[in-house]
Amino acid sequence: MFGLLFLGRRGKVWADDIGMKQKSMRFEWEVIFHVSPGVSEPETIGDYHFFLDEEKRTCVKILFSTGSRTEKHPERTNESEYAEETIYKQYLEKIKGLLLKRMIYQEDYQPINITILKGPFLLNRKEIEQAGVKVRRAAEAFIGIQCVGIKTGDSLTEALNFYNQRVYIETKDDAVLRIAGWLEKCESAPGEVEKFRILWAAFNSLFTVIAELEGKPKENEKEKIKLSIGKLVSPKEAEELTAPFKKNGIIDKLISFNIVSDRGDNFSSDLNDAAKPNKPDWLLLLKKGVLCIYGIRNEIFHDGPRVDDIEKKAATARELLSPVVRRCLHKMATTNIG
Repeated sequence: MFGLLFLGRRGKVWADDIGMKQKSMRFEWEVIFHVSPGVSEPETIGDYHFFLDEEKRTCVKILFSTGSRTEKHPERTNESEYAEETIYKQYLEKIKGLLLKRMIYQEDYQPINITILKGPFLLNRKEIEQAGVKVRRAAEAFIGIQCVGIKTGDSLTEALNFYNQRVYIETKDDAVLRIAGWLEKCESAPGEVEKFRILWAAFNSLFTVIAELEGKPKENEKEKIKLSIGKLVSPKEAEELTAPFKKNGIIDKLISFNIVSDRGDNFSSDLNDAAKPNKPDWLLLLKKGVLCIYGIRNEIFHDGPRVDDIEKKAATARELLSPVVRRCLHKMATTNIG
């Protein structure tokens, strides 16, 4: 789900276990990550110890062990990688998963940075050397990693308690977490068109999963969209989401774009009809607004960026769609669907 960007590395890694006197001795490792932005208060989540350093930065300490300095993990990403490298990368991915779950809980997605401040550091090096091991490679390496993520505020424990209440996820992978990964990626994408492409990928995945859970995987995309919004958004929530956009002119912008499909569906006209009443059917208005965005999606995906106002359309579409997808994903995490 996540790519790693290696910014720098110090220390080539070599080792020699010949002469080991205590075959049962474990190699004890420590890794400390710096997560920014992070938590407001220290927390321990399983093996993950989140704490604040003297500068109030969030750090995460991980402790683990390996059988030898030359051990290779079966899930290594390349042949030259030693077990401690593989394991800390796996922990890193799990930390990202924790942060994603908090994003789902908060319905908020912001870029963050994660950097390894220390490690992998061999804690019992002296004991190992006394046992007869000649350590010939660096005891630690420093690697910088960038990813995207969350805002600080709510505790991770609170977010995980919310997330672990989910009652339906039986997909081959954790669909909610996968979709959150798309939303995370969207926040650091360059340009409005690319941001919208990624946001739509998240929404497409969401309404596809819902349609499958409802036993309607063969419905067309427009029907899947309406089905998913009706399943995950209540009329009251629809008003909460849509009323600000009716007031601030986003709905009017979507209407002015005159979005018409190749088959003659006039999405903008349908949206205009739904928006006319002083007290509209908010759920209907939301569905019509998202279908208008679906029409913009078709222009961007199929026609490409040939339209003069494509950046403006993408920005307007994303402004309305983003909170809708975030709310749907939050509900999707704990709603009994199907």
